[in-house]
Amino acid sequence: MNGVSSLKDALKNFSPNNLVYLFFPLVLLIILYASFFPFNHVLIGDWHDIQANTMYFSVVGENYFTTWNNLWAGGFPLIASPHSDKYYPLSAPFYLIFRDFFIVNFIILFHILIAYCTFFKLGSLVTRNYNVLMIFSLFFAFSGIIFGRFETGHHLLLYGIAWIPLLYYFFLKIVAFDGAKTGNAVLLSIVSVLVYFTGDIYHFIFAWLIILVFCLYYTATKQMKGKILYCLLLSIILTTLLFSVKFIPDLGVNDSIVRQDVIDPLEGGGSVENDLASFISGTGITPSFSREETTVMVGIIPVLLMIIGLVYGRKEITVPSYCVLLFSMIWAGGGKTLVSFIHFLPFVNNFRVPGRIFGSLLPIVLFIALYGVVTVYDKVKSGEAFDVSPGQRRMILFGVLGVLGIKLLELPYQQTVAPVTFVPVILVAAFIALLYFQKGSLRNILSFFILAIVINTLLILDAFGIPSYDNLVKLLLAGILLLAFFIITGRGMLKSVNSRIVCGILLASVLLVLLGNIGFVRTITPPYENSPAIEIIQEMRKQPSENIQLWVFENGWPFQHMDFTYWFVANGIHPERLYQSYYLKTTPSLIYTIGNTSYFSADYIIDTQYLENGEQNIPEYTFKVQNISVYKPDLVLPNVFFIRDSRVYPLTVEKFSPDEVIASGKLMAAIS
Repeated sequence: MNGVSSLKDALKNFSPNNLVYLFFPLVLLIILYASFFPFNHVLIGDWHDIQANTMYFSVVGENYFTTWNNLWAGGFPLIASPHSDKYYPLSAPFYLIFRDFFIVNFIILFHILIAYCTFFKLGSLVTRNYNVLMIFSLFFAFSGIIFGRFETGHHLLLYGIAWIPLLYYFFLKIVAFDGAKTGNAVLLSIVSVLVYFTGDIYHFIFAWLIILVFCLYYTATKQMKGKILYCLLLSIILTTLLFSVKFIPDLGVNDSIVRQDVIDPLEGGGSVENDLASFISGTGITPSFSREETTVMVGIIPVLLMIIGLVYGRKEITVPSYCVLLFSMIWAGGGKTLVSFIHFLPFVNNFRVPGRIFGSLLPIVLFIALYGVVTVYDKVKSGEAFDVSPGQRRMILFGVLGVLGIKLLELPYQQTVAPVTFVPVILVAAFIALLYFQKGSLRNILSFFILAIVINTLLILDAFGIPSYDNLVKLLLAGILLLAFFIITGRGMLKSVNSRIVCGILLASVLLVLLGNIGFVRTITPPYENSPAIEIIQEMRKQPSENIQLWVFENGWPFQHMDFTYWFVANGIHPERLYQSYYLKTTPSLIYTIGNTSYFSADYIIDTQYLENGEQNIPEYTFKVQNISVYKPDLVLPNVFFIRDSRVYPLTVEKFSPDEVIASGKLMAAIS
């Protein structure tokens, strides 16, 4: 069953009239973010992480492609950073063209549209009904997996996740949908490289681990042969050749960098019930990290449709998809499972937050749920009950046993089950029992869907409260838009009462997704314009200095004072300490003793820690700005110098740039 023939209303060919499906998510984004336009001095999501990953775009005017930037701590080669998107064609060029740091907002919203379109393409493998594809593409693009990236400011992860459905599309097209062609192999490589170039290594690896599970299944069932094998090998070779442009510099600098915050790959794991709650009610799977790190929030209906899809869908798709589901739950368990050793395998031992694998899993869940939608419409059309054959009952039983097996691995680490995680388990178990014990009449299934939506809504409201008035207005506008759209375009789907009920359930599910994730729809105004750093820089400029480039050392926690970093970099001043994922082992020390003399590497020491504890944290100061002490040492190392007889001698700097330093002076020792 491919789902095409089962829907008479399915559109066989895309026409200009169907462009409305592409504009719909754009209108929805305008509803959600119209009150924030224009984005002059605000950022979508946490500004600290956005700035940490985007700071080098503040100096795009010069030396953009340099491998060494003297504005960064220790001259960190950002072009070789594991989390750099400087090679990504849908990010970096925008900064170069617009020369505006806040263009990141539009790049983020643009990737919501990309996420919508890529899942639309993936779903087309199951059905050509554009109304259904639109709903499921909205599930993905407006899920907690996507919007949670806003909240944390992890926009690079968002860029990678947006392309994952297209990665699966070309893979499945090759191995399961008679598309084993060279062109699809090349496109699979291009999409893979795009994901890697975003700097989102997490989901690049997770997606290919999921693909590996599929490949193992197809190899075991002897489907991986002939042209399919040729296309996959060709794609792997091309991917390796193309992504080596970034991977080789990444690998080359790997032994020279240190992670700013030490990673525990086992921290942040969750249990099976936490995983379900993450998908259904939007709670995070662990208190170790904020909920937006591991919330999926697509609601109960896609999960129930996935169960139907697993039972009634194409076995060569659903069986490996179920294996992927089990693997993802094991991985998300982190250190709370007996097989936690998998997190210490090479390379992935640098990964944090095990629940991030859900970003690569969600497209598969929604893809299988589409088979569930097709089955529901088949039953609505025929009026048949959801009967299961003996073989399907065995599959349900084996499926339940697989999840119970994972739960057994977690039992030694089991904690008290909160109601918000226990209720989703009851809902899912009851629905599986409904199918297994042959109680799945069409009326019972539709009634269960409606009851599940009501319970799901109560869970969300209990966990996150009633949305603000502004957000309620946005939800109302979105609901009116959805209803009007379906009345106009979905007349063929609304002929029977049951068809109208199914459409109503799907529309309510979209609103449920928005209800659960609308709390992420906000912006933050970074404290740039009111930063004390502006006045400090002005005062520093008044002080005499023989150095072409000024270096500053802040004693506070850099994460809290990234407005200082912003203004220093924008003014060509080198901060020795700053907030970023990695820094070089060769980052300069504050003080060097040469002979009997101690020299400072920084021209100024700034007591940003005062903003944290209200105290003066340096013994002396040269001047104060807003009660922040700034000390200018007497002995500072020149930008360029040489040492003879334990003494420092400056050189005359002719040119000082990221790519070239030219200095002149007499280096010969005087003849006595």
